[in-house]
Amino acid sequence: MALLQIRDLDKYYGANPILRDVSLEIHPGEKWGLVGKNGCGKTTLMRIITGQEDYDRGSIFWSQNCQVGYLRQEADFSEVLSIYDELRGIFRELDELQNQLNTLQGKMSEPGLAPSALEALIEEHHRLSEEFAQRGGYQIEGRIQGVLRGLGIPKERWNDTAASFSGGERTRLGLARILLTANDILLLDEPTNYLDIVAIEWLEEFLISFPGAVLLISHDRFFLDRVVQGIMEMEDCRITRYKGNYTAYRQKKEADYQVQLKAYELQQKEISRQEKLIRESRATEKSKRKAHNLEKRLQHLERIDKPRTDGKTLKMAFGGHEPSGKKVLEIEGLTKNFAERQLLKAVDFTVYSGQKVGLIGPNGSGKTTLLRMVMGLEEPDQGRIRLGYEVDPGYFSQFTAESDLEGTPFSQVMAMADLDNTQARTILARFLFQGDDVFKAVTDLSGGERRRLGLIRLILSKANFLILDEPTNHLDLQSIEVLEQALADYQGTVLVVSHDRYFLNQVANRFLLIDAGSVIPFDSYDEYLAWHSRQAAGSPETAKPRSEAQIRRAQTKEAQRELKRKQRTLEQLETAIFEMEARKTTLTETLSDPANSTDYKKSLELSTELNACEAELARLYEAWEQLQTELAELETEP
Repeated sequence: MALLQIRDLDKYYGANPILRDVSLEIHPGEKWGLVGKNGCGKTTLMRIITGQEDYDRGSIFWSQNCQVGYLRQEADFSEVLSIYDELRGIFRELDELQNQLNTLQGKMSEPGLAPSALEALIEEHHRLSEEFAQRGGYQIEGRIQGVLRGLGIPKERWNDTAASFSGGERTRLGLARILLTANDILLLDEPTNYLDIVAIEWLEEFLISFPGAVLLISHDRFFLDRVVQGIMEMEDCRITRYKGNYTAYRQKKEADYQVQLKAYELQQKEISRQEKLIRESRATEKSKRKAHNLEKRLQHLERIDKPRTDGKTLKMAFGGHEPSGKKVLEIEGLTKNFAERQLLKAVDFTVYSGQKVGLIGPNGSGKTTLLRMVMGLEEPDQGRIRLGYEVDPGYFSQFTAESDLEGTPFSQVMAMADLDNTQARTILARFLFQGDDVFKAVTDLSGGERRRLGLIRLILSKANFLILDEPTNHLDLQSIEVLEQALADYQGTVLVVSHDRYFLNQVANRFLLIDAGSVIPFDSYDEYLAWHSRQAAGSPETAKPRSEAQIRRAQTKEAQRELKRKQRTLEQLETAIFEMEARKTTLTETLSDPANSTDYKKSLELSTELNACEAELARLYEAWEQLQTELAELETEP
């Protein structure tokens, strides 16, 4: 029997439909991911399901006595109780049961108790003890402490009130409250927000082993892949269900698209063929009748719709920057203290040109502080930070600066570059700012819109060293994928902080973990995961951070790999130049042939191709010279 049934649900905001004919069922133990573009109605559906918002048509049925846990994007807490006492209050019924057991124990110890009365008390005590054990009464403290630790809430803050916690920390507390409650189904709206990678991995394991049902909204594809068994996609106000995790859903959707596109193209080809026959079959009475029959057949043909693409998506590319020197960033002996806590201790590392470095670590480990020090927004207590030759950094913060809230998207873009009105609006349209949206006050933009505007500013800066702090925050999945591809194609250097493991796997080719004040390098995220697993298992040889000598050796190996990559690229460039020179020679000889001098059209085509060939050769030679310079620098490094 289904825990939740929704039938033919409609929801409108004014005349605008948000949900139309939405129907779904969720059965015990099923785990579903709800995905779709920002603003498509995912959170609205969650609020309707939980009774916080009305709907216009349809029906919602819950199974009898179904216990529902709902994580909102903003959690409410007492401003008086400590967070530990608030979570302890979840088990009030068990505490009352414990009080009954204590009362019975007191009565059983009373002198002069009749044997029959004592037997009745023992029997009642035994019954209540079994109930207390079955409901987890003996594990209450362990469960509370395990959930708080798993979600990264330090023990020294357990006695603080929720009023002293940030918005993100309160969301974690809300998640802790739901996970400790006995629920049949969990409704989770962006549960990985504000969690670091370790806490996300803990939550994954919790939900995988959770016996109840789950419906969750998330932009974390790695999380969706691990937790869910099906995807509900919300598009055009309707829901389509797919079996399997997020990767399986994307593969199935793409396969369905290709099948429908092929069927559409074949039908269009056949329609064109028959329409041509109809036009040409008018000479005789017999052929006219045949053409008439074909026309009737075409009129009654069930047309296959052309499959829709994803509609409006970002169009993004980082380019136009000048190349930097080989060493982009050098950090030596960097130490930073925050209050009485040491965030970073004598940290050393180097970032080389073309590297895309993922900076990972628990919340509060100093990742954002490190980026701000690189940008000169904070000062280190000790050590040196040095940007390399011709390095032009561009910073994308997870927090919006006051100066970035001024004006409108249009005025900000016009101030950033020498553009005319049409060029500015074209750039804004690529980031989904259209019509009057370009003249909205930036203060009135949503979180996702502000992030898109920040990306425009970053692209227009033409930086050759991108420093990105949680760049996927507030972006929908399609926008994140566009950003991934843009960064993968980017020829500059990247230093990025992100808790989105899927994103990091797609973008980064090197990882730095901040752990207990030290920086530990990894060649891949899988290498980090293996290290983390061994450390969690208590393997002593892997629990220690690498020494500075080990870090330098790792950087040397990376430099050697970079040298080999550039040598391979140089060989490919030389092959391309050889082929293009041969083509140029052929075109020049063909143009010089007197037989072609009278054919103006052909001569024009050959001249155009020759010009394009010469332009491409110039580009190839420029790239070859730049690569030769970089190789010379790499080969002279000790």
